[in-house]
Amino acid sequence: MGDSLELEPREVWQAFFEICAIPHPSHHEEALATWAVERARRSGLEALRDAAGNVIVRKPASPGLEDSPGIILQAHLDMVPQKTGDSGHDFLRDPIRPRLDPAEPEWLRATGSTLGADDGIGVAAGFALLEDPLLRHGPLELLLTLNEEDGMGGAHDLAPGLLQGRILLNLDGEMENEVGVGSAGSRRVHFVFKDRAVAPPPGLAWLELKVSGGRGGHSGGDIHLGRANAINVLLELLGPEAQYLILGELGGGSLANAIAREARAIVGLPQGRSQETGARLAARSSGIVAGFSGTDPGLKVEVAPAAAPGLCLDAASSARILKALAALPDGCFSLLEGLEDVARLSSNLGALATAALPASDVQGGEGLAIEGKLLVRAAFDPERIELVARIETLLKAAGAEVDLRPELAAWSPNLASPLLSTALRVWRDCRGEEAHARATHGGLECSLIRQTYPGLDMISIGPSIRFPHSPDEAVHIASVGRFMKCVRTLVEELGKA
Repeated sequence: MGDSLELEPREVWQAFFEICAIPHPSHHEEALATWAVERARRSGLEALRDAAGNVIVRKPASPGLEDSPGIILQAHLDMVPQKTGDSGHDFLRDPIRPRLDPAEPEWLRATGSTLGADDGIGVAAGFALLEDPLLRHGPLELLLTLNEEDGMGGAHDLAPGLLQGRILLNLDGEMENEVGVGSAGSRRVHFVFKDRAVAPPPGLAWLELKVSGGRGGHSGGDIHLGRANAINVLLELLGPEAQYLILGELGGGSLANAIAREARAIVGLPQGRSQETGARLAARSSGIVAGFSGTDPGLKVEVAPAAAPGLCLDAASSARILKALAALPDGCFSLLEGLEDVARLSSNLGALATAALPASDVQGGEGLAIEGKLLVRAAFDPERIELVARIETLLKAAGAEVDLRPELAAWSPNLASPLLSTALRVWRDCRGEEAHARATHGGLECSLIRQTYPGLDMISIGPSIRFPHSPDEAVHIASVGRFMKCVRTLVEELGKA
């Protein structure tokens, strides 16, 4: 457990390990929010909850710096709950168990699950700065938002007039040598196919297809790496056979903003075609797995006989849904010019699930629902709008109900920002090497906060975190100390302004 590790800077890591001990997946941050308020008040700081549930902590300026521009330190309270296939971790009950990576002890990771350094380190860093008695600073605020990872609800519902600062330091960055100046816009597309269910017809052979062992990752930061999306691997296998298949179950992934690592289907096919189709599936799966050998060396596809399900879709519904899902645009479609490792436009089908429907939801008896969650990201809003419209049209034409969640506009870079200039100078002086201004294909709350507080000058910063949103998530231990030195110096520099 983390409490047995002695890491520096101690004040940051002790706060982070306390955070790890409190379950806080998206939509379940109440206990951690309570911890934040109580910790702030024990330190003699003003703390409150706004109408959206966000936590706001305030600390007056150091003597003589009352007229300095106020600084808002901002992080989010929730974490992405992803675990390995063999893990019994319960994100609503169990603490995160940090450990040193045995192969790379300079990195800290969790046991069988995401670590939550995204953004637990940001929360811990915010408290370490507020509680530092030697820090010389102007007015400070710490904004801790709810539900960043699954809709950015806290930032979306942040009311005007609550924040007093003029500068915002988002502590959700993931590379210590980068200063974030922009982020992609995005839109979540939730959809559901609702069709009448039937008893499995006689004369069918049933198969279970399982895709596992994908590396997964962040649908923003990792989408350009070409990793396998297990849902799409499954659909690539089934799509060419759609006209012959009866669909009993289809599912995979769990979050729109995480690349699916596992997927599963139960399908029936005529006995006379089972041997031929099984051979084609096996050959196709071998080719797919070989194609991902460089990015997903653990990828595995299994095809095995299965028992017939209690209910299934009829042949026409099965073919229609499988063809539509297989046709959905998915992956990274382009890279930002001049930034060859940053995606420009992407779409990620992150979750599929099958659920029974009561007779009241479907005419003619019981039904089955195939529900999906998809996330489109774009550096330029017109491209996002066009792709979302194309996806919506495709899904509706196939009979799906589509729910377009509130859109997130892109945070466009301001390379002439005085804050950016100061931050790059501080990072160079503190680290002994240049930092780089970068945009991210991930979504950041900066874009929503700026819509409510348009006068803010803002950047996004953080230590080095790799593979967020997957069980391989890890934070580079020494980078946390270097990051804290930089951000502490930056706060003091801004206090002199």
